[in-house]
Amino acid sequence: MAHVPEPSDVSAGAVVPAPARRRWFSRSQLLVAALCALLGFAIVLQVRQTRADEFASMRQDDLVRLLDEITQRGEELTEEQSRLRRDRNDLLSGSDAQQVAERNATVQGILAGTLPVEGPGIELAIFDAEDAVRASTFVHVIEELRNAGAESIEVNSVRIGTSSYVVDGDGGVVIDDIQVTSPYTILAIGEPQTLSVALDIPGGALATIRTAGARVDVQESDLVQILSTRTLADPEYAVPAPDDDD
Repeated sequence: MAHVPEPSDVSAGAVVPAPARRRWFSRSQLLVAALCALLGFAIVLQVRQTRADEFASMRQDDLVRLLDEITQRGEELTEEQSRLRRDRNDLLSGSDAQQVAERNATVQGILAGTLPVEGPGIELAIFDAEDAVRASTFVHVIEELRNAGAESIEVNSVRIGTSSYVVDGDGGVVIDDIQVTSPYTILAIGEPQTLSVALDIPGGALATIRTAGARVDVQESDLVQILSTRTLADPEYAVPAPDDDD
């Protein structure tokens, strides 16, 4: 029977071995730690492999188009950043302040959906006789169009804005409190080919719609007109931040 040695049992300078139970417990801790480390490594490896498989399943042409879209979007954002900086400097210096303010008002009106607009783009028709296309799919379509550079979007005469929402409804979907039903017509203004390619990437929005059993038709056009507008509510909480130079 194991026991803790009394001081009288140990001569000066003698080395007393640790109890066997303590040695076994330490080895168990090391074993558990090693297993946890291996499990974590396996999970990370699996996540990376899954992401790699998503791109591996795409055709080379689709990967090239996706890269072109990302590059183009990055260039557009860089250009927009430079333009906003120029406008800010013009406003601060007082040169052409009225012209800059009017241009900014027009740009914001287009992006916010408060102005009717026209330009090149696409018309997407969705024929969903079985009411199988869910609200989440419409959100997917809108997100892919925005990511591809769409500047204005309309769904069945409902203008889409930054605060728009889509939920499932009876016999269709509800967009910003407005019931819309099939056939759905989605208008988007932007570079036509970029928009249509973005929607038709394998595993993308159009693939999801077709899988649900609905029929889709995409038409590129040099002139798409979006005449519906939105009414913006005054912000309740957000206010402009003070200028860093003040």
